[in-house]
Amino acid sequence: MLENPSADAGRFAGPAASSTFMAGARAFLMGPLWAAQRSRWFVFAMAAIGEVTGLVLLIQGFTPPIEDVVPMPGRGLVLIILVRIALGLVGAYGSSTAERVTDSRLTPHQALLTGIAILLFAYPLIVYRFTAPQPWSVLVNFPTFDGLDSGTAYLFDVAVDWMKRSWVDFFDAFTAGLRATLNAIETAFVLTPWPVVAMTAMLAAWYLSGLRAVLFVGLSLLYLGMFSFWEKSMSTMALVATSVIICVVIGIPIGILCAKNRRANTIIEPLLDIMQTLPTFVYLIPAVAFFSIGKPPGVIATVIFALPSIVRLTTLGIKQVPAHVREAADAFGATPVQLLLKVELPLAIPSIRLGINQTIMMSLSMVVVAAMIGAGGLGLEVIHSLQHLKTGQGMLAGIAIVVCAMALDRMVRREGRERRRK
Repeated sequence: MLENPSADAGRFAGPAASSTFMAGARAFLMGPLWAAQRSRWFVFAMAAIGEVTGLVLLIQGFTPPIEDVVPMPGRGLVLIILVRIALGLVGAYGSSTAERVTDSRLTPHQALLTGIAILLFAYPLIVYRFTAPQPWSVLVNFPTFDGLDSGTAYLFDVAVDWMKRSWVDFFDAFTAGLRATLNAIETAFVLTPWPVVAMTAMLAAWYLSGLRAVLFVGLSLLYLGMFSFWEKSMSTMALVATSVIICVVIGIPIGILCAKNRRANTIIEPLLDIMQTLPTFVYLIPAVAFFSIGKPPGVIATVIFALPSIVRLTTLGIKQVPAHVREAADAFGATPVQLLLKVELPLAIPSIRLGINQTIMMSLSMVVVAAMIGAGGLGLEVIHSLQHLKTGQGMLAGIAIVVCAMALDRMVRREGRERRRK
């Protein structure tokens, strides 16, 4: 007797379709709590935002207009229904991931209770804020303490004044040394005949990266010279070179320390986060306060901004040295210093080189900001163009900064030479 395939298909399709419908209906009825029970917090957040928005619109539609809000109860109800339908579709047709708990820290019961607590806390506050004629002022504006900001700022002012008086000799000596270094590098770049500087740059590009880099560096120098940016670009390169040298001298040892000492890494890592996220203009305040205006504070601000890159990438390069390589060096009797100098640092060179590359790029990105406190160079040209609305001149100066960055990037990278060696 022949079996009917269509009958078997219908027999199995029935329970599957019923299961899909029940999953979708459960998600539709539970709303955001369905996603919370499964620890799908992104779906929970999106559904909760849509649903509470619909509740606000629904309630506003049955109350007098507040602050020129157009009554729209129908839109609120439609939005809530659409959110529930979307959840139902996710529950019905996302069966492959619907039952998977993505947050292993919470059981489904704990996740459901967490979702309920979040909704009970957020929904009433949001609905009250947007529907009450005069919401509670503490809910609208964050409570503050009178005089707290001015008092704290005064403490900072007192601390800075004390440091300027107590450490005046240190700041003067540091500024003099930094200015002498800058002047020496700038003299080498600016006063040396331009053909010698161009030849040196192209030879360095050939040695580091190959003939393609020579061609690019040559065209970049040609652009700087033809548009009368030679002297200003050399002044900018002196500032960048000084900043990069300081970053390398300070950053590589700190990166090694972070890679070798977990406690030091725990302390230094948040400081690097602050240095990278603090707005660049904030660096200028203490730099000017301690070092006056001119190129030295510009270098200080640039170093603060660019230093985290080389520290992080040096740490990463040393941490990525394979464990079996370290074990082999230990087996041959290498001391910790030999392990660092002859094994770890050579293997971390690509990462360190990338850190130097990023330090150069970030230093050049601070050129315009540093020019605001007297650093000069191409950044000053951009600022003058902005002040006098000289769009074309500002674009040419900006392109000159980009050209310098790309030329240095080509010189630092050794990908072409390494590819030829392979």
